[in-house]
Amino acid sequence: MKNLRYLILVIALVFVFGCEDETLPEPFQDATWVSNIRPGDAYVVNQGKSVSFRDLSQGALSHEFIIEEGNKYLYPGFGENDSLPLFVNDKLGTVSTNTDAHVLFLNTGINEVKLRNTFKDSVTYQGAVPIPAFQENGVWVIENVWTVDVFGPLKPAFKVLDKDDNEIVNISGDEEISIEDKDTWPVIQVEAGDALTYIDLTSEDRPTGRSWTNTKGKPVSSNDSINVVGYFSLGSFNAGNMTSIREGDEFPEERVKKLIPLVIEVIPSSQPFIYNEAGGIIQNNDDSITIGVTGEIEPFVGAEDSFTVRVVNTAAGFDQEIPVLSATINPSDATKIDLVLSQPVYNTDEITVAYAGNVIESVDTRVLQDFGPFDVQINLGANILTNPKWGFETAATTGNITRKAGLDGYWAGAPNDPNRYFFRNTENFASGVASLRYSNPNGIDRNITLQGYSLSSPNGIPAGSYLMSYQVYLEVGNTMKGFSTSRSPFGVFSWDLETLPRGEWVEINRVVTAGSNIPSGQQINLSVTSGDNSGVTGEQIMYWDDLSLILLEERP
Repeated sequence: MKNLRYLILVIALVFVFGCEDETLPEPFQDATWVSNIRPGDAYVVNQGKSVSFRDLSQGALSHEFIIEEGNKYLYPGFGENDSLPLFVNDKLGTVSTNTDAHVLFLNTGINEVKLRNTFKDSVTYQGAVPIPAFQENGVWVIENVWTVDVFGPLKPAFKVLDKDDNEIVNISGDEEISIEDKDTWPVIQVEAGDALTYIDLTSEDRPTGRSWTNTKGKPVSSNDSINVVGYFSLGSFNAGNMTSIREGDEFPEERVKKLIPLVIEVIPSSQPFIYNEAGGIIQNNDDSITIGVTGEIEPFVGAEDSFTVRVVNTAAGFDQEIPVLSATINPSDATKIDLVLSQPVYNTDEITVAYAGNVIESVDTRVLQDFGPFDVQINLGANILTNPKWGFETAATTGNITRKAGLDGYWAGAPNDPNRYFFRNTENFASGVASLRYSNPNGIDRNITLQGYSLSSPNGIPAGSYLMSYQVYLEVGNTMKGFSTSRSPFGVFSWDLETLPRGEWVEINRVVTAGSNIPSGQQINLSVTSGDNSGVTGEQIMYWDDLSLILLEERP
């Protein structure tokens, strides 16, 4: 349209100058302008940055840009990496009659840039939101105002607490920290195994996050607003730094790093070197066993015989000690010990570990004390149901979505308005982005079933025993007693809900058995029945998530 207007203007001028009549037509009028901020983007900028505006209007009697006091016009010709203050046009105040306005924003907060043009006749800016002209002192005036949100610099602020929550450092956003002043920094002695707490206090100007770098601490880095860092290696070192972060579509990006002015001296611990109950003893995917202790471990060899690993499997009649093939420091965390066993173990085994010896020491020369036997947290393995629909993740997009309960691969068996009972939910879930919601305002007034298809696709399910589980959430006030799994290849059975807590996600599970291979395409139904909920009245709301089947390994 704009090019067409320019073409019409050229044709009109040719006609005028080729005509003998000395009477000229009225000049062409048009109100048009642009800026270097892309249409649809927020007008946001960091303090000290510029935005350019251009008036493309035609036939104006007068024209002016107006900016706020404190902001500056720039001469053209600056580059992306130039120092903008060198291009400030000191000849201009807050008003410019140039058709281009390069504005340096120095005021933080909301700023306005106004374009004001006058015309002999009425004119309208034909944008997404048309702007009509108004009459003033015998001329037609059209104005446009750009609102620019100017963000000031981020000013990292933080404090550091010792293990007793005493404040040892408190740095405001305005304080500048230099490594050259290290001799004046406070020094704190920390026993090996103790922790310091770092708390982000940054408030200027609208940070969205932060990043901690912790010198010789664990974790080495963190994005949490409260960062608890443990120290295990002896020595003296600087605490690290914090970077304040502002990012996102609605914010101009900025990152500002500030040193933490604190020297940490890690000294030998006065506490015993023992098994770390908080971490437990965990079986890994490769069947190795990881044990946490309360300090960083000095490299060692020959500790295998100091560990006693006992494996019991009652169903298989197995009860033996399994020798440890290797005992090493965990490669990613020197406060943990990895054990590799000389025989395979199974997810139906019960495993305990005990330690008795004087081979393992901490880096601060403490001897690991005897412990155990303690139970190992068994790694049960992966869910064989890999289709996300069994986590209620996949929404139905075709067909009768209401009768499908909003879920791909399901069918709601309620004859009247199944949306009232079962439906996919994206507001409360245990994992992923969705769950299954049941809602009935009238207690359990009828039997309601949700049919799920092709449980065993694409290759069927091998015969064997499985740990079947759901994640469930019962709303506060829910008095349901149970629900059923029906038409299942594992049989029909009820799940007890009466003793479960309300208002939180919990796992319920049971062992189910397939006596023979289950062919592909079997169905599993989830039913809320009056038989499982006798006497239940009042509104009932419940959620399910993450149906899981884990094969239970038989020990030969």
